[in-house]
Amino acid sequence: MKKNQLACAIAALLSSMMVQAQEKTTMLDTMTVVGTRTDTSVRDNPASVSVVEREQIEKRGADSIAELLRDVPGVSVVDTAVAGMKRIRIRGEQSNRVVILVDGQEMTDHSSFGAPFLIDPSNIERIEVVRGPASVLYGAKAIGGVVNVITKKGAVDPVVLELGTGYFSGSKGKQVSAAISGTLERFDYRLSVSGDDHKDRRVAKGQHSPYSTKLPNSGSENKDVSLHLGAKLGAAENHYVALKANQHKLEADGWEDNFSLVQGLPAAGIVNSVTAGHVDVTQFNANLPQRDLKKVGLYYEGAELSPLLRKVNLDAFYQKVDREFDNAIRLEGNDVVYGSFPPSLVALGMDSNSKDTTKTFGGSGQLDFAFHENHYTLFGVQYLKDELETDKSNMVHLLKVVPPAWFPVAPPAHLFPLPVGNTVNFDRASMQTASVFMQDQWTLPNDFKLIGGVRYYRVKSELNKTSSLNHQAGENSTHSRLVKSLSLTWTGLEHTTLRGGYSEGYVMPSLLEQFTDSRAGRGITLHGNPELTPERSKNYELGLRYQNRGVVLDSTLFYTKAKEYITFESCEISARCTGGDIYINADKANSYGLELLAEYWIADTPYTPYLTTTLMRRKVMVGDFSTYKTDVPAVSGQLGLRYENSFAGTELWADAFVQAASQSDKKERDIEKSGKVSRHLSGWSTLNFAVGGNFGEEGQHRLGLHLNNLNNRHYRASVDEMPATGRNFVLTFNTSL
Repeated sequence: MKKNQLACAIAALLSSMMVQAQEKTTMLDTMTVVGTRTDTSVRDNPASVSVVEREQIEKRGADSIAELLRDVPGVSVVDTAVAGMKRIRIRGEQSNRVVILVDGQEMTDHSSFGAPFLIDPSNIERIEVVRGPASVLYGAKAIGGVVNVITKKGAVDPVVLELGTGYFSGSKGKQVSAAISGTLERFDYRLSVSGDDHKDRRVAKGQHSPYSTKLPNSGSENKDVSLHLGAKLGAAENHYVALKANQHKLEADGWEDNFSLVQGLPAAGIVNSVTAGHVDVTQFNANLPQRDLKKVGLYYEGAELSPLLRKVNLDAFYQKVDREFDNAIRLEGNDVVYGSFPPSLVALGMDSNSKDTTKTFGGSGQLDFAFHENHYTLFGVQYLKDELETDKSNMVHLLKVVPPAWFPVAPPAHLFPLPVGNTVNFDRASMQTASVFMQDQWTLPNDFKLIGGVRYYRVKSELNKTSSLNHQAGENSTHSRLVKSLSLTWTGLEHTTLRGGYSEGYVMPSLLEQFTDSRAGRGITLHGNPELTPERSKNYELGLRYQNRGVVLDSTLFYTKAKEYITFESCEISARCTGGDIYINADKANSYGLELLAEYWIADTPYTPYLTTTLMRRKVMVGDFSTYKTDVPAVSGQLGLRYENSFAGTELWADAFVQAASQSDKKERDIEKSGKVSRHLSGWSTLNFAVGGNFGEEGQHRLGLHLNNLNNRHYRASVDEMPATGRNFVLTFNTSL
C-alpha cells in the first residue's frame, strides 16, 4: 500500500512539472540521415544516434571535431600522446573500429590508431553519430559506430563573407578562419581557408607532470583549404550536383608519456649482436611531422523522381593521405648479452622513421523505392580501393656497454654511440572492398515499424611489392561475409518511442597489420600477418525516447559481444615468425551499459537543467587472460544548467556544468607479463562555465567566452589521452558580413 502511495506521489509530481512546461523544439526533433540512410527524426530513429548542430558547434569553442563530440554519451576522446591528432572511441571501441565519413564518404586509414579528423571545425554544418555497430549501412570498420561530418554549402544570400578567430589560453593557441559563400539562382558556392597554431599544453601540476605545468612536445599546427560548388538542375530543381575539394595539413609533436616506458621487453633480436637479456624503455619520443590530406569528391542527389523511385544518391571521390612518423627510443637493461660480453649493463638508442602514402578511390550509389505505401526500401552498392606505399627506416646505436667488474675488458667511452644496425624497407600493398546492401522499412499496424537490412562484403588484399625478407610479393587474402541488422520501433504511447535492435559489426585487418613489419613505437619488430581474419561483433539494444512539455529523455541499454580482435603475441609463442611479435586474432570483448541524455526546460524561464551520462563495463579476454580493467570508467558524464534569453536585441546564452568520471584502470596481457602493474587513473571532476551572445541586426556577430577546469584539476580522462589542460579560457568571435 505504501509503495502504491509513493508511486502515485511521484507520478503526480512529474505530472505537475510537465503541466508547468510548454512545448518547444528539442534535439529529438532534429532530422538526420545517419542510422537509417533516410530522413528520420532522432525521436523515431531505430539506432542510437546523436546530432551536433551548427548552433552547438559555435557555442562550444572547441579546437577540434573530437572535442565537439566529447559530451555525446558513449563517446570518449583519445590522442595517444599526440595532442594535435585527436580521435574518438565509441563504447570503449578503439578509433580504428569507428568509421569516419565526410559528407558520406569514408576517410580510410591503415594505421593501428584509426583516422583522425582532418577537417576544419569552422567549415562544418553538423555532425551525426551512430553509437554501436553499423556495418550494414556504413561499411567495414563500424564496430564501434559511425561519425558523419557534414560540411557547409553556399550561404542563402548572393555573397556572404565569414570571419572567425579564437584564442586558447591553455596552449597559447590561435585559430583563424575566413570564407566567402553564397547562392546565385540555382548555383551555390563556398571557399574557405583556416589555420591554427597551438604551443605546448599547460596543465595543473600532478602525477603526470610533477615538475612542470607544461607538457613538452605537445604542440600542433593545422592548415585547411576547402571548396564547394553546387547546382540545382531540372525544371522542378529536384536534381542537385556538387563538387567538394579539400586540402588539410597537420604537423604535431609527440609528448613523452610515462605510460610508454614499458619494462622487461626481450632484448634478443633487437640487433643481431644482442642475443639475450631484457630491456626497459627509458625514453620514448614520437613526432608527426606530416599528416596531410588531399581530397576531391563528386555528388549527385535526385529527389521525388517518381511515385516508385523516390530518391537517387551517387558519389565518387579520390583521396590521398601522406603520413610521416618519427620515433626515438632509448632501451636499457642490466642483463643484456651483447657480442662476446657476459650479461652487462647495455643501453641502445633506436631512431625509426615511417613515411606512408595511402591513395583511395571510392564511390557508392543508393536507390530509394516506395514499392508499397507501407514499405520504404533502399538498395545500394559501395566500392573502395586503397593503395598503400610505405617506406620505413630504422637505425640502432649502441650507447654504452658496462660489463661486470670481474670481466677483464671494458669498451672505451669514445666508441659510443656506435652504429650497430640499420634497416630500410618498403612495401606496396592494396585492398579492394566491394559490397552491396539493402534495407526495408515496414510500417506495421498498431504503431509498429520494422527495419531490416543486410550487406554482403567481398574484400581482397594483396602485397604487390616488398623488400622484406619476412614477406613475399603476391601474398594476399580474400574475405567475404554477410552482415545483418534488425530493429523495431513502437510509438503507441503518446510522446514516446520505444525501440529494440540487433546489429553486427565487421572490421577488416588493415594493410599494415597484414603485410608490413615495423619497429616504430615499441623498439622490437612487430610482424604483419596475412592470415589475419576480420574482427566481428554482435550488438543488442533497447531504447526509450520521450519528449513532452519541456521534458526530454533519450536512453539506451546496450550489450555487445565481439571476437577475433587483432592483438599481438611473441614470436616465441607463434611459429609464424622469428624475433619480436606478430599480429594475431585472439582478443574477445563483452561490453554493456546505459547511455542517458535528459533535460527539462523550466516553463516560462530561460533555464534548462540537463544531464548526459554513460554507465559502462567492458571485459577483454585473451586466451586465459581476462580483465575489466580496459580504460573505461564505470560512470562518466556532464551535469549542467543552460540559460538562453534575449536582451536589447542580443541573444544571450550561458552554460554552467560539471564534467566528471569515476576511476579507471588499464591492464593488458603484455604489460602483465612484463611485471608492470596495471595503469590506474583516479576519478575526476571539473567545474566549467561558458557565456556568449549573438548580436547585430540579424545576429550575425557571435562572441563566446569559455572558462574551463576552473578548479584546476590535474587528471587524465583515459590512458590513451594526455593530461587535460589546467585552468584555462577560450575566447571566440565569428561574424558574417
